[in-house]
Amino acid sequence: MRSSGILLHITSLPSTSGVGTLAEADRFIKFLREAKQRYWQILPITPTDFVNSPYASPSAFAGNTLVIDAEELCRDGLVSEETLSECTRHARGNDYGYAIFHKEKLLREAFKNFLKNNPPKDYAEFCEHNDFWLKDYALFCALKKHFGGKSWLEWEDEDVRMRNAETLERYASELSDEIDYVVFCQYIFDKQWKTFRGKLHKAGVKLIGDIPIYVAYDSADVWAHPELFELTEDRRPSWVAGVPPDYFSEDGQLWGNPLYDWDAMKKERFDWWTKRVGKCAELMDVLRIDHFRAFDSYYAIKYGEQTARRGRWRKGVGYEFLKHIQDSFPELTIIAEDLGDIPNSVLELRDRCGLAGMKIVQFGCDGNPNNPFLPANFNKHCVAYLGTHDNDTTLGWWQSLAPWQQQTVLNVTGLPDGEHIAHKLLTLLAESRAELVIYSMQDIAENDTSMRMNIPGTLGCWKYMAQRGDFSQSNARWLKELTVKTHRTED
Repeated sequence: MRSSGILLHITSLPSTSGVGTLAEADRFIKFLREAKQRYWQILPITPTDFVNSPYASPSAFAGNTLVIDAEELCRDGLVSEETLSECTRHARGNDYGYAIFHKEKLLREAFKNFLKNNPPKDYAEFCEHNDFWLKDYALFCALKKHFGGKSWLEWEDEDVRMRNAETLERYASELSDEIDYVVFCQYIFDKQWKTFRGKLHKAGVKLIGDIPIYVAYDSADVWAHPELFELTEDRRPSWVAGVPPDYFSEDGQLWGNPLYDWDAMKKERFDWWTKRVGKCAELMDVLRIDHFRAFDSYYAIKYGEQTARRGRWRKGVGYEFLKHIQDSFPELTIIAEDLGDIPNSVLELRDRCGLAGMKIVQFGCDGNPNNPFLPANFNKHCVAYLGTHDNDTTLGWWQSLAPWQQQTVLNVTGLPDGEHIAHKLLTLLAESRAELVIYSMQDIAENDTSMRMNIPGTLGCWKYMAQRGDFSQSNARWLKELTVKTHRTED
């Protein structure tokens, strides 16, 4: 069935709290309904790292507590009106520093008030249901704070690095208050997320989430399950992830994530991965797997290398694993991120699993009329975009092109001129054969490069925040008319 949706991360919702939160979700859900959109796509909703990236989280399971709705905490009697006003009304645009500091203050007060009463029944149910990851994550966070925020490899106590049982038990007792606080924060996130999902369901909107294939080395997952990763005896990575040199980078990309020990995972019937995807299935309706090609073949770089030049390709875990995941979660729709230098074996694996791949229009405008990323050449079973969160906005991309390159774009797309280029290309996208098309909010608002979300391999990103005017009736009307005209609505 033909359909469409919008890509906008929760933290990019308009807000005066430093980053967007679930408090602002209602307005965007209303916009989606008015525009006849059936999908809302977000980025990973796990905690961000020290540069605010959602793709290098300290946990593959935990929720990002920055998106917690502080107003709901106030309505529940957990924070005062004074604290709410102080912590949510003064940030201008995206300000992670403001958000982190003030959300911590709000949650500390909420936790203090939470302890004054007996915990509700669903609190114990949440703890029991999430026991697999929650205790390790809470202890990891408490220890990280105890050791001054250092990476777990740098913690001064070797016994805790190596997870000596008696040592962990001692720290769990000493840091119990902090552990309980972390658990409380995750409980609040889970509770509010369920309310959020209920609103989406009522509105007839499905949520598309995102899962990075690798996890960060400095994460609760690697610390708690070293046997599932390629680590040395002293728990350092032996091999790390990346991609080899290509047209865009002569040194390749050295990501640094530890590689999975797939043999060890297989012996446990992929239990860790199954639970990870299971958590995603609880949080969203559709799951986009980032760097899908690594299931077919992945690039391994010896730990300590300064570039990705001297890596080697290895055979991935393949169909057996993906079939296990699909059988375990038949209700979960999966999208394969199959972009980049992709061999045929990756496409064959994708097709064998019946997964939709991705098409990016910005990659199709090289002058070749047969480029598969041109809307006229899309296959039906795909998810199509003008650009992802890693691309420039369409207007920014267009303005960065030389005049001859702009003419090439017009030639291969058949457009008469570049005026309102984002909306013209969105129209071509909507008219394509793709079953699902996703529009970025920046392109609907015709934003330039100043509103770009991410530039891969650089710092200072993830700051894009939509403006309230972007959700205007005129924008909703324009998108509704496009959606009806291109038969992407059930009405």
